[in-house]
Amino acid sequence: MRVLIAWGSKMGGTEGIARIIGEELTKAGMEVVLSPAADVRGTNGFGAAIIGGGLYANRWEKSAHRLVARHVAGFRDIPVWLFSSGPLDTSAEGTEIPPPRQVLTLMERVGALGHATFGGRIDKDAKGFPASAIAKKNAGDWRDPEHIRRWADGIAAALPTARAREPIEPPGSSPARLAGFAVVSWVVSAIVQQGLVHFTPYWVAASLHAILAIVIAATFARSYFQPRGAWPPLTAAAVFALAWLVLDAIVLGALAGGGAAMFGDIAMTWLPYVLVFAATWATGAITEMIPERTAK
Repeated sequence: MRVLIAWGSKMGGTEGIARIIGEELTKAGMEVVLSPAADVRGTNGFGAAIIGGGLYANRWEKSAHRLVARHVAGFRDIPVWLFSSGPLDTSAEGTEIPPPRQVLTLMERVGALGHATFGGRIDKDAKGFPASAIAKKNAGDWRDPEHIRRWADGIAAALPTARAREPIEPPGSSPARLAGFAVVSWVVSAIVQQGLVHFTPYWVAASLHAILAIVIAATFARSYFQPRGAWPPLTAAAVFALAWLVLDAIVLGALAGGGAAMFGDIAMTWLPYVLVFAATWATGAITEMIPERTAK
């Protein structure tokens, strides 16, 4: 069987884990193809796949996430296992660490058969923030080769009869759901804006609306991002901001008589769009970093 082993790694720690897994599967008689995730173009020709990503702020390294997300259909046709590398201590050796919500979403979408979290590695002279700060306290190699080999041996034993699980589309993935949250948030904002304009002086209304735009966008974004499978923060933020702009143009501009002149008002119109985008993106990014809650 031809097995793809791919990794997304910034400092080489995840790549090292992938190579140990490759060695074990080769010993078991598998034909192994090792590759950085960024270089993989698809799943054609592979009978199984093992994809790993380094964890940064509880999120998978981008190229690993992108590989699985872009080739969901292909990965659904073969047995898939995922692994993460990150903890800079011995926590991964004694307990089974659940995958982050972002990785769990990918597992559900492709019907992955398993996941493991292994310790990470960081050099004492690591550059950049926050790596350099982390290295001062946690520098070292926290990977356990025996743990990695045991996990790889389990996969080797399962591969001859392994079949992909039934995939699950996470509840948050619907485009209509994203659009609905964006539209409802605009409705609330429009009502607030009109009330402020009618009952307070202009600069008071503009200042309060800018602040409340952040609160409204963040509140609805938080609800939107709660279920797994929500669209990426950057995409969702763009949809929220674009929905506010389009609905302003249609409802407040054309139907309510505001016309094109309303778009010349930076404080009341363009500033809220920027703040809505920023608040939605920040809320989504923070939500992705929060560990998945598991039943005890």
